[in-house]
Amino acid sequence: MEKKKLFLLIGLFWVIIIFGFVAFKEFTLQTGEEVLLKTRPIDPRDLFRGDYVILAYEISTLDVNSLQKDVADFKQDNKVYVSLNKVDNYGIPSGVYTNKPKEGLFLKGTVKNVQGGRLSMEYGIESYFVPEGRGREIERYSGRNLDVKVAIDKLGNAVIKGVLIDGDVLRFE
Repeated sequence: MEKKKLFLLIGLFWVIIIFGFVAFKEFTLQTGEEVLLKTRPIDPRDLFRGDYVILAYEISTLDVNSLQKDVADFKQDNKVYVSLNKVDNYGIPSGVYTNKPKEGLFLKGTVKNVQGGRLSMEYGIESYFVPEGRGREIERYSGRNLDVKVAIDKLGNAVIKGVLIDGDVLRFE
């Protein structure tokens, strides 16, 4: 009887963890501020995860000097916050910080590389899964305007809401 209770408690624990993760992402989708980010696709295929598109955002590489920051302030794997100004619904970097801003729109990221005066970063929104067999379709749009609509919550977490090609939402029917 005790083993059965333990098994049920472990199962309940994992259900709560999974539900919490999904609820957190859904909360960000519903309440986060929408921003467009300019990007370009790189299209791989993963045998275990299916088709997905790796998204290389313009804001994933920042010139620290243009943001009046010292590159020595940043190290690989540091958590950073990139403040954004919205210009025509696009998120334009206006600063990069090691501490969370008290207000305004910002993205939380991780420094992946520091080279010269440039930071390469990831924001946790670099993969976009598409229906199986459809990943190569996005690659065809190379050379066109590819934007990603994201929702950003008050903590800087972002969730992808959609992909736009020349301003039109990409739909997989």
